[in-house]
Amino acid sequence: MRRSRVTYGHKSYIFNEHWTATTPPAQDSTKLTNTVTIDRVLKRPQYRDVRDALHLAQGGTAGRVHKGLLTLSMAGRILVPAGSQAETLEDREVALRLALDPYECYRDSPTTDGVYALDWQAPTTDTVNYPSGWIGYRYYARPMSQPETVASVADGASLPWSCGFICPDPRLYEQTVQSSAGASGTRSLTNKGNVPAPLRVTITMSGAGSSIFTITRSGVSFLLDLSACVAADVVVVVMETCGPFGRGRYITKNGVEAFLKTSAATTWLDVPVGATSFTVANDAGISDLKYEFYHARA
Repeated sequence: MRRSRVTYGHKSYIFNEHWTATTPPAQDSTKLTNTVTIDRVLKRPQYRDVRDALHLAQGGTAGRVHKGLLTLSMAGRILVPAGSQAETLEDREVALRLALDPYECYRDSPTTDGVYALDWQAPTTDTVNYPSGWIGYRYYARPMSQPETVASVADGASLPWSCGFICPDPRLYEQTVQSSAGASGTRSLTNKGNVPAPLRVTITMSGAGSSIFTITRSGVSFLLDLSACVAADVVVVVMETCGPFGRGRYITKNGVEAFLKTSAATTWLDVPVGATSFTVANDAGISDLKYEFYHARA
């Protein structure tokens, strides 16, 4: 399926409007000449590795590898009806520049550093997990600069454009949050992606909790001191910096950052690929425990 045959959305701006957002997409003939297309998407993952040549010998060491940012390069055309070329083309270009201005993105959403969801859908042969044959995908991206446009008399009622995006979190996510809530106890969480997924945990208290509340998965544990909590307190734990849940590992109580980790050894958790059991211990005073994550892919 070509990139030009699905709609994209970023910061409420819709690309490829001549294709509907239905599953599967259908062509909207009324917008064939009045749309902003995406015809090309180039992905550039970045890596950091530590390489070193051997001393007085042939060869070297490859060293550790760290996955860095992901950059996207998109290009397409602004199309307008031939009857009102100049005015409509200018209007479309101005709107596109505003939507993809990194400063405006940052000003509108400083808590995410101007990063917004970039959404589209793609076909899949995995109809067991996705009966419709389609998956809604998402990167979390911010434009690097305003889009570049190339004006030419020969282009007539169209204007080529291109823009680069930076994705602080290089993972590809599905658009639907996976949630498991209820009384405290063992849960099985299934990540249908191919890389571990970031995890957010929300704890609602009915009274004072334990000083060593523990969540364990795959033999590693995360501990919290909930002994100072009272009824109706809500504790939220974001286990890592990521697109879906924002920057920084953090713990809040009633919306205010709080230091609730214990002095005991503890590990920030994620959701591994496949089905994984999460167990709890010392869960007194907890009325509801909710896990949230998004299926993640490399």
